[in-house]
Amino acid sequence: MKTILVHIEGDDGQESRLQAAFDLARATGGHLVCLSVMPYAAYALGDPAMGAFPVTTLIDAVEARRKEERVAVEAKLRHEGLGWEWHSADGDAGDRLVEHARLADVVVMSAGPFAKVAAMQLGLTGDVAMRAPAPVLAVPTRSRGCNLTGPALVCWDGGQEAARALRVALPLLAQSQSVTLLTVEEKDNEFGGRAAAAFLSRHGIHAEVMERSRGSASVEQVIRSVAAEIQAGLIVQGAYGHSRMRQMLFGGVTRGLLADAPVPLLIAH
Repeated sequence: MKTILVHIEGDDGQESRLQAAFDLARATGGHLVCLSVMPYAAYALGDPAMGAFPVTTLIDAVEARRKEERVAVEAKLRHEGLGWEWHSADGDAGDRLVEHARLADVVVMSAGPFAKVAAMQLGLTGDVAMRAPAPVLAVPTRSRGCNLTGPALVCWDGGQEAARALRVALPLLAQSQSVTLLTVEEKDNEFGGRAAAAFLSRHGIHAEVMERSRGSASVEQVIRSVAAEIQAGLIVQGAYGHSRMRQMLFGGVTRGLLADAPVPLLIAH
């Protein structure tokens, strides 16, 4: 993972995103691409009857805040001694992140718990995870870094999304002290947990296959329980294996973990 795209916004999760990106760059010899996106709405005020209109003083204030944020982040980047570059863009944050992900190996964004506008932030991360050509590393706002050498938990159901997440995670799993490949009430098929473990072994990664039944728990609860049991520093999983609309309406493993992530999540669709 040599090109690491980092979402810069100045929100509650920014410090955790930066620290995780620093850890990722050090572990992989990666280069950071910082992307700051200012929504068009930030440049306009107006009366509904008159339409929105630009206000010079407001534009100056927005640009001053933008510059202040850049100065603060660049100071941290210089202190870390990592390779980096800065890009500024206007418009929809999701659209701009998806565009820049065309030449990125991973996009570092936030997972919950969110202190403010939780639904909006959760929706942004989920949207990018669905549309971006690169995986998303979703970092909890309370996290301070990403333990890439600790135990890793891979959630496996044999689906296309899980397979893509497994492949993109290879550089990180190779650095983990242990890898647990979790299946929950797995059905017999040629793409089961043992087949996935064999795939990893050919990349020099030994994975322990753990099969768990749900009982009265949900799949999400089983994942959380196992992550705590093995003291995972990273969870790898496919994003939105079912219809995104269905998950937004009725919940789902991806949405549940993103809303309150126990550790950083590497997710791919």
